[in-house]
Amino acid sequence: MTLEHSAARSPDRHLVERYRRASFPQRIGALLVDVLLFCSLVAVPAWLISWAFGPGGITSCEAQWAGGSIADDSCVFDPEALRFTRIVFYGLFAIWAIVYSRSITKGSSIGKRSTEIMVIDATTGETISYPRALARTVLSVLSVAFFGLGLLYALTNRDRRGAHDMVMGTRVISN
Repeated sequence: MTLEHSAARSPDRHLVERYRRASFPQRIGALLVDVLLFCSLVAVPAWLISWAFGPGGITSCEAQWAGGSIADDSCVFDPEALRFTRIVFYGLFAIWAIVYSRSITKGSSIGKRSTEIMVIDATTGETISYPRALARTVLSVLSVAFFGLGLLYALTNRDRRGAHDMVMGTRVISN
């Protein structure tokens, strides 16, 4: 091991000694709180706005009854209504990502505060900048969207860092 390699690793090793890594249950708890907030502030309002102001969602539904239960349930959705719902959802998602990322620059989202964990720079131990928090937010959403593979990565490494943490050079610690 060269002196340069040793010097590059020492801040990371120092942080491991100084800060306690967030446990996987803490991270899952924070994720659940943040997902509930996301659903109540983005997904449900997008559906309600589309229902109230959109061109009309379901044009017809027919249920075929067979033996006391529904055998075939088919609904026809208006493509214009689906387009309107997607536009509303993406607009609310963009606003949510901006606000959520802003809270990460202060160290933690509402979910992370509730489980007493925070996001820091992996090498300096300081909170991260807004552009970096926004990129981390987008990457974390993508890692959840791809069957949680980015989060499952946190189970396989000793630092408990998700794929989005590794890419962005962040660490989640327990307060």
